[in-house]
Amino acid sequence: MTLVASRKGGGGKVVDLTVEILREIRDALGGTNERLERLEKTTNDRFQRLETRLERLEVATVKGFKDLRSRLDNLLDFAGERYRDHEERIRTLEQRVLRGQ
Repeated sequence: MTLVASRKGGGGKVVDLTVEILREIRDALGGTNERLERLEKTTNDRFQRLETRLERLEVATVKGFKDLRSRLDNLLDFAGERYRDHEERIRTLEQRVLRGQ
């Protein structure tokens, strides 16, 4: 009410005060916008670095699993070969025992 009453009375002080308050708000918003832009840039940079690290990790993980699979395949081939060799030896021994009876 004081604001309206003062305006009616022809006082420029209220208008000047309002303009000053609006300028302060504008300046504060400008600073806020600058801080938000810096935050956005910083966040984008961090996400970019994180994305790069995750891509490298993915490549390394895929390579690691390929290497592991190759080693397991080699182990399986070796173990399978040894298994077949043992089976043949057992069969030969069984045949010798059966002939000896």
